[in-house]
Amino acid sequence: MQCVLASDATMRRPADCSTSGAPGEVLVSEYRTPWGRLALPRGQNYNVRHMDKGGRAVAKESEEAGGPGALRRGLRVLLHLQRSPRPLGPAEIAKAIDMTRPTVYRLLDILETEGFVRRDSSGKAFLATAPEVDAGSEWAMYIKRMKPIMERIAAQTGNAVFFSRRDQRDLICLHREIGSHPVQILSLPIGGRSPLGVGAGGIAMLGSLSQREIDDVIEANAAEYLEWGNLHVSTIRKLIENCRARGYSVVGNYALQGVLAVGIAIAGNARLPVTSLSVTAPHDRLPLQRQREIAALMRSELVAGGVERNGKLID
Repeated sequence: MQCVLASDATMRRPADCSTSGAPGEVLVSEYRTPWGRLALPRGQNYNVRHMDKGGRAVAKESEEAGGPGALRRGLRVLLHLQRSPRPLGPAEIAKAIDMTRPTVYRLLDILETEGFVRRDSSGKAFLATAPEVDAGSEWAMYIKRMKPIMERIAAQTGNAVFFSRRDQRDLICLHREIGSHPVQILSLPIGGRSPLGVGAGGIAMLGSLSQREIDDVIEANAAEYLEWGNLHVSTIRKLIENCRARGYSVVGNYALQGVLAVGIAIAGNARLPVTSLSVTAPHDRLPLQRQREIAALMRSELVAGGVERNGKLID
């Protein structure tokens, strides 16, 4: 069995198309065809024509439509959903990222098929799925260490507790625990993203960085902050300044009205970046004295849980 290549380096439909090359060939890529996967050897550039099941050549999509351009558009849709605190419909997504509705529908269909997004209970809106964490990974072990600490904080405060990490200019929610109070503020799902600096956890992490790193993140996120409660760069800088002065962050009434959150940074190390713990609740449940108490509680639980000592992460 062999795969016939034309002299102009265009693939033709063979009677049988092998999914592997001749003995000794180094195979570096595979192409999906109506007849299976075709592996091609290193060292040649192939123009693979799209063919129908009858072997007739059909128009090939442009590189922008089916190549890097499509990938970029798909990532924009996924990132927008990851950063959203609620499910979004295709029309909302299309308007927010300046993309046509048919394109968004097509990309959502692909993302849903591949498991990156799912529909909400209505079946009309979408949300990003939480990324799987390898059970043996360092992050999985870190989350396992943090879970009982978060459970104790949630039990003592009655409020939702979030454990998040920095990912370049974003915050990613790694885990959350729900308290006993009837009203729980679940601002981000597990795996959800927001621009670093939106919310108490993000401000706490920014406050632990060097001034150069802070400036880089704020500059990169300046336009996106405005989409989260009309946050201005000057407000972000003031929140960071206050966080550094008191040793913990307090953020309220920006991305979510009537909501307040308290956050602390957890030092990173050579392998793990800075992370944060935060408690979120309705504004009236976190008066000034309670903010101090919760910040102290989070810090003491990190020490008692063997995660932190003298402000440093314990391996």
